[in-house]
Amino acid sequence: METTSIWQKLIHLFKRRKAPKLRNPQVKNGVWYAEDENGDYLLGIDESVYQQIGKITFADFPTQLKIIETDDDLLDIEGDKSVETLKSPISGRVIERNTAIGEDIDRLNQPNPQVNWIMKIEPAK
Repeated sequence: METTSIWQKLIHLFKRRKAPKLRNPQVKNGVWYAEDENGDYLLGIDESVYQQIGKITFADFPTQLKIIETDDDLLDIEGDKSVETLKSPISGRVIERNTAIGEDIDRLNQPNPQVNWIMKIEPAK
């Protein structure tokens, strides 16, 4: 049995990413989006999608666009029950994509915005 030292626990504690403080959460077409402290938007999969398609088994970003418009393809997902393409609820510049979801698909099945987010977008002015 492997044990974790107190120092390793402390290092892990300080390395953990702080949960983003999100304001005004909304949902559109199965995608939740909420404003962070910087005025950017974090986007993720709403719980209603899990009810429709079941456990997500595959996900892929259909495009690598830097500028995204409302209703552009955001994420292709495959679940136990069906295949869907999620659409962007807002327009803006893509700041970051959560590429970790491609490496570990189970991240999308966790109801935690810090883990299962899809994209971070700077809204169009």
